[in-house]
Amino acid sequence: MSIWIMVIMATLVATGWKPYVAPDISKRTIGLLGILIAVLLPSSIWWSPMPAVVQVQLHVTVCLLLLSTFFLLRGSENWSYRGYLVLCAFMIAVIWGSIRKIYIYDPVFYWLDPSWDAPIIGGLLCGAFTSEAKHQFGLIIWGAVLGECLNAVLQSGAYTAQIGSLSWWDSFWIAIASARLFSLLLKLIRMTISKLGIMLWHIKGGRSS
Repeated sequence: MSIWIMVIMATLVATGWKPYVAPDISKRTIGLLGILIAVLLPSSIWWSPMPAVVQVQLHVTVCLLLLSTFFLLRGSENWSYRGYLVLCAFMIAVIWGSIRKIYIYDPVFYWLDPSWDAPIIGGLLCGAFTSEAKHQFGLIIWGAVLGECLNAVLQSGAYTAQIGSLSWWDSFWIAIASARLFSLLLKLIRMTISKLGIMLWHIKGGRSS
């Protein structure tokens, strides 16, 4: 799933769809992150930040993504907006971790798939919170990481979250795709409503004249 989504996104960026896929992230940044992830992903470097508190293992590529968010989210945003983004990341993490925890006990009543529902809902929330690609990227990274940490905490040592495994990458890219598709859908709806309003205004003006 990760390879499939990445190939689609790379093809869209290479064929001129970058203004819709990642309008505010430079091609240099995308290429650099892609190369670093491809080089480091086969490695077996894991880090347990708090082994005595929570059973979490972070892969080196995920640590790289977490560091990259500080560069992506820097800019002219004021502190209130940055605080809003932090709050959104925590909300995504709570939803993500709670859904994972619920499906451990009862994986029957799911929406689409027990392993897909958390990233899809997290991506939709992210798309509703902000429409900027770089902010969505940062929110989903932190939401996915903290959400898995919350899942490990809620299961009280019965679950070890391997953040950076293949299943985690699938969830991450599903959330990214959901956020971008939802943002594009909202943009399309706004454009359609705006054009319909202009058309109705012209029709009304023509009739009144």
